[in-house]
Amino acid sequence: MKKLVTTMMLITGMIAGPALASFSMDSCLLEQMDTAQESVTVGELKKICLRLRLSKQIVSQIEEVTPINSAIKRRVAFERQQQDNPFSLQAHKPNYIILSNNLDSPNEQPFNNADPDRGFNFQPWETKFQLSVKVPIARSVLFGEGDLYVAYTNRSFWQMFNKEGSAPFRDSNHEPEAWLSFKRDQDYFGWHNSLIRTGFVHQSNGQSSGLSRSWNRVYADFIFERENLYLSFKPWWRVPESIKNDDNRDIDKYLGNFELSGVYKKGDHNFDFMIRNNLRSSENHGAFQLGWSFPLHLLSNHGRWYIQWFNGYGESLIDYDSRSNSIGMGIQLTDWL
Repeated sequence: MKKLVTTMMLITGMIAGPALASFSMDSCLLEQMDTAQESVTVGELKKICLRLRLSKQIVSQIEEVTPINSAIKRRVAFERQQQDNPFSLQAHKPNYIILSNNLDSPNEQPFNNADPDRGFNFQPWETKFQLSVKVPIARSVLFGEGDLYVAYTNRSFWQMFNKEGSAPFRDSNHEPEAWLSFKRDQDYFGWHNSLIRTGFVHQSNGQSSGLSRSWNRVYADFIFERENLYLSFKPWWRVPESIKNDDNRDIDKYLGNFELSGVYKKGDHNFDFMIRNNLRSSENHGAFQLGWSFPLHLLSNHGRWYIQWFNGYGESLIDYDSRSNSIGMGIQLTDWL
């Protein structure tokens, strides 16, 4: 098969000239061949590479006429290119691993209630990491206006220094979701609305009995930008569950009914924040998170230093109704934008 691919590269190089050579068709074909299934033909691989080349040329031509100053538009253009490759995963939420310290005492009550004889002894230091990927499923659906995505996010809290307790995972939260993304071009009071997303998300910790936590939501996500500041306003509605199957009937009381998040880009430094609240005058609960990422020169462009501070409810599902106050530092592999 490699001999056939090499012959094709020579032929296409002679026909297409410098424009195709600058795209490096040979590298694209070899990369696709390494990840493709055995049933995929060389012709199909060639079509994928030609579509990728065309997408890159279109983006390049647009940037030559009007430079893309919006991080959101650059991200959308990049994801459009990747949609032509059915074997690739895209980053969704930020991916990071940090060494975190809970400045308050770790909440052991749910574990003691579930297993009172075990004697849990959680440490304030733990490793917190998040892995988040998405896959484009269909483009230009629903009257040609929406792009359909599915995604999975895992956020885990690992007691890696707790040798006495065999270094357990204190909690792991799983979050599959699906949504439609609609491009917008509207201005409101100086803010540009570039995207609207609407979807369904399930979140749970995969436990059973007294340690089980889960809920389902339908949400809308409104993306705004203004110069180097990008905002996401995400209200949601919790899908009701029967009392028998509801492990956390009051979770929306603590995790609220909306999330406001944002990123401010200043040169090579990115500052992000997140606010959640239940908007109740009495028993008001919510959360606040701040993050700062900056270049990690040791790993070139493949990572950034990341500092994160969280204060409030819902950092992990297991103790959604217990306030936590944690700060950590580590490496961020992908950012929001």
